Amino acid sequence: MKESGGLEQRRRRRRWFCCVLCTLVLVLLVVTAVVLALTVFKIREPTGELVSVTVSGVSPRVDLPALRVELNVTLDLAVRVHNHNYAAFTHGPGGRTSLLYHGTQVGEADVAPGRIPSRGSELLRLALAVEVDRIAAELGSLLSDVVAGAVAFDTVTRLPGRVTFLGFIKRHAVATSDCHVVIGVSDLSVRSQDCTYKTNL
Repeated sequence: MKESGGLEQRRRRRRWFCCVLCTLVLVLLVVTAVVLALTVFKIREPTGELVSVTVSGVSPRVDLPALRVELNVTLDLAVRVHNHNYAAFTHGPGGRTSLLYHGTQVGEADVAPGRIPSRGSELLRLALAVEVDRIAAELGSLLSDVVAGAVAFDTVTRLPGRVTFLGFIKRHAVATSDCHVVIGVSDLSVRSQDCTYKTNL
């Protein structure tokens, strides 16, 4: 009787010890997951720098008797996007950049598929042609800008893609960038540029 009672007591202790150990392991896993989610796997906004902007084409000309603006300009942008996350970002087809003048879309271009490695960067090259027929609604503003000597454009880039954690955890993401570029009329030089970046999961 005493031996069976002692054996039962040892079994209870083992069960209690196993339950405590399993609980501690689960708590440790939950704490580790929370810490990783708040630090390593926390999505950080990408940053970027406009490496170069070159303007090619003919300087805008104003034909006053006919009130017509002749504009043949292409913006060639080189943007380096830095990925500060511990996850690679792969962007496929569907990436697009729009060129805006006073909120009106006056040009667009597709962005070639690519991959930004974790904690790495990628150079995106974009060629945006100004479509003068789309600018007709803003002709008054364009005339004023040309006379003032500087024309401001905005570019909006949207890159749908996939973020990959640890090589097998995949989530859809969309990286966007908004840039404001001011171009001098006389020499087609870039007077100023400012960009902001964002990622949505």
